[in-house]
Amino acid sequence: MPRYLILLLLPLLAFACKPKPTTASTVVELREDTPFEYERYRPDNVQRPAEYTFARQRGVTPEHYIPDTTNERYLPMRYLHVNFHIMNSSDTLYPLYGQKAIDNIKEVLLYTNDLIGKTPELWLTPEGMEVSALPRRLHFNIPKKPGTNEHAIYEHYDDELYGYLHNGRNRNRASRKVIEKYAVNRDSVLNIFIMGPPRDSLTSKTFRSPGTDGIYLGDAIKITGWLESNRKPWELRGILAHEIGHALGLNHAWGNDGCDDTPPHKNNAWSQHGDNYGPGKTSNNLMDYSKDQQALTPCQIGRMHAHMTNITGRQRKWLLPRWCDYANTESIRVTKDLNWEGERDFNSDIYVRRGYTLRINNRVHLPERAAIHVDPGATLILGPKAVIHNSCGGTWAGIRVGVAESGHRGEVVTDPAATLLNVAE
Repeated sequence: MPRYLILLLLPLLAFACKPKPTTASTVVELREDTPFEYERYRPDNVQRPAEYTFARQRGVTPEHYIPDTTNERYLPMRYLHVNFHIMNSSDTLYPLYGQKAIDNIKEVLLYTNDLIGKTPELWLTPEGMEVSALPRRLHFNIPKKPGTNEHAIYEHYDDELYGYLHNGRNRNRASRKVIEKYAVNRDSVLNIFIMGPPRDSLTSKTFRSPGTDGIYLGDAIKITGWLESNRKPWELRGILAHEIGHALGLNHAWGNDGCDDTPPHKNNAWSQHGDNYGPGKTSNNLMDYSKDQQALTPCQIGRMHAHMTNITGRQRKWLLPRWCDYANTESIRVTKDLNWEGERDFNSDIYVRRGYTLRINNRVHLPERAAIHVDPGATLILGPKAVIHNSCGGTWAGIRVGVAESGHRGEVVTDPAATLLNVAE
């Protein structure tokens, strides 16, 4: 009898020892509205050197600096400092001087910013390639004269250095004498010299003004054809934006300019008329010569931003360093998977939202009090080239990981070669 009783009880015992299955309804999931709190996270397997020197960059990678139309803040807006020097003879050969000249400069810059702020379609593109018209994320700004509340527009009356001939036997376009004598704060402002042809050329019966010409000479710009003629301010926006484009790393678009979205073409817009002029016929690229020079390709925009973001380059020093001032109303919210291979200078916190991944694999600046927040269900990846720092002489607030009551938390993945500098402890 006991033997039969044991046989009857075995199935019951087996059933009693079997784990109770967990139904899908009882699995703890991370809901979109699940409350959580941020905790400080200090990754151990990264580089934290006491001193660090950024290596000089060779070449640029425009594709890492293309504006993102889903969120323009992924590529910070740049504000370029420019000052102006109006050259004239001691007896005011050119009629544009005094308050009239200052007002003219401000108006020309207003039109130039309007041009840069627009996104016209390109007239010439490589065959079979769709080239988008993207925002430029760039604005030109006149700072104040050191120690004053006046805009940095200077007037110089110099009988030896007022003249600029771009072409001809007596051309002096490459001369830097006027720059060496009158430039102000070359290490932090792009100096622009507004000049004209010398008296003997201007009064010669054989002299014919070629219009406006300009040249970028490494740390300053010279423009001629501005002062001696009565041009409307809006007519001068093209030459000014064109020369600033050179200063920001752009080449002429008609040749091999380093961008695959600018097709080689004839630079002949000025000689074409009627049906031979316009979309598909001539170029309206800012870096060509035409009365419609205004368009920029994504690669060209990327090249400018690559130069302006290069921490060892000249162009970044000309920018208004808005990234030094913390702005909690301008947070960067990552709501798509992103891979930042290019440098960034932000003035706010970064939030990686649930379900998305942010990979950083280059230099990123954050100001005082700013942190990288990784929500539960989000991932932050620091690649081997990642360097996160404060470039303004202060600290940044480090990484914050979101932790929910359910145990879900943000994930941080670090390469051992990633570098974190001046983190507030």
